[in-house]
Amino acid sequence: MQHDRNTEVRYLSHQENNYWNTKVNTIGFESIPEYSSYPTTGHPQAYSFNFDRGRVLPEFQILYVTAGKGQFASQQVQLCDISEGTVFLLKPGEWHTYRPDKTTGWECYWVGFSGSDTENLESENSLIHIGYDEEMVGLYRKMLEVSNGERPGYRQLLSGVLIHLLAYLFFREKDNNWKDKEVLNKIDKARLMIREKLNSSVSPEELAAALNMSYTWFRRMFRQYTGLAPAQYITQLKIQKARELLSVTSMPIKEIALELGYESIDYFSTLFKKQTGTTPGQFRNMGRGI
Repeated sequence: MQHDRNTEVRYLSHQENNYWNTKVNTIGFESIPEYSSYPTTGHPQAYSFNFDRGRVLPEFQILYVTAGKGQFASQQVQLCDISEGTVFLLKPGEWHTYRPDKTTGWECYWVGFSGSDTENLESENSLIHIGYDEEMVGLYRKMLEVSNGERPGYRQLLSGVLIHLLAYLFFREKDNNWKDKEVLNKIDKARLMIREKLNSSVSPEELAAALNMSYTWFRRMFRQYTGLAPAQYITQLKIQKARELLSVTSMPIKEIALELGYESIDYFSTLFKKQTGTTPGQFRNMGRGI
């Protein structure tokens, strides 16, 4: 559907078998000038709404205000102002309402989607402020481009771009939560130290001491940022390095264990199997097609 030069909207059919578990139902962009009527007309009945009554959708929607400002409310969020650079998440079965501010209007992208792969979105927040982000805009524009013409296989590509957008939004939300840049810098420094000392037996306690942090605080912050405790992070990097050495070198397994700071080959082999499901020897043979 093409309303005018400031609006691009697609409502997609589901006749083609998607094969994937994520379906993009609608994708669009609207540029609403100041003092214009809102919502715009011409949408299917299921998507139409009145600001005072609000509405409930059977799908997720992610809307991104790239210019202007407005108001938003839902079952979980009291009526509040939203500014340029705000993303708001609409959940299926949840009442909501929104509109641009009359004095500014707004420019807004949206995508509506459903499917089992998106039933448990990582974000629990309805509002996420990320500012103006070229990559986010590019992903919305890509979905509009892909949906134009509905060429064979376009649904699978749409699903892939949507998953990219969701992952990027999750990354931006988590990254924005780190306001203490000093702590963030120390965690980044710790990760660099781990990589530089991967062939030694550096301990998380030694890392905390080198960064002038208590071990308990360091461990908590490191886990919040990376999703892994420091010891788990070190182990994962060592096993990753072991896989590389087993694949591209002919180094004996005992030498690889010593290279990574493991004095006991039995301990190394047990740890490797626990992490990968195979022994180092089996992993090397698989790579050689044996």
